[in-house]
Amino acid sequence: MANANITEADSSVVYDYRMRMLGDNGETNWLQSPVGSNEAVSGGLHLLVVDLKITLASTATTFDLTDAGITGLGKPSGASVLTVLGLNNQSGAFEIPADIRVSGSTVLFTSPAGTNTDIFRLSILYYG
Repeated sequence: MANANITEADSSVVYDYRMRMLGDNGETNWLQSPVGSNEAVSGGLHLLVVDLKITLASTATTFDLTDAGITGLGKPSGASVLTVLGLNNQSGAFEIPADIRVSGSTVLFTSPAGTNTDIFRLSILYYG
């Protein structure tokens, strides 16, 4: 899937951090000094915060973790969103998105009325 109803050039990654814990299949590459410094570890839990500029109000919106259209994204094809921690409007209207859901590597929601060009901050946990 690809990003939809998002102005990618005006969206940005705020924070993307790999949580230092056990990786795939009991892998222990993350256990060294300093703890968690081995970037070769596969898989793992990540915290991602991204600002998304919405193109149209009252429209189905798709954020795809594997789409490289937003600078700093384009995660591996096996990456998947585990949960949405927050999705809030950073602009003046502060209207709440509707029908927020997760499917594989995507977060889907409907942008609220009156939110053309508003910035939404999305916080998720993903694995990949």
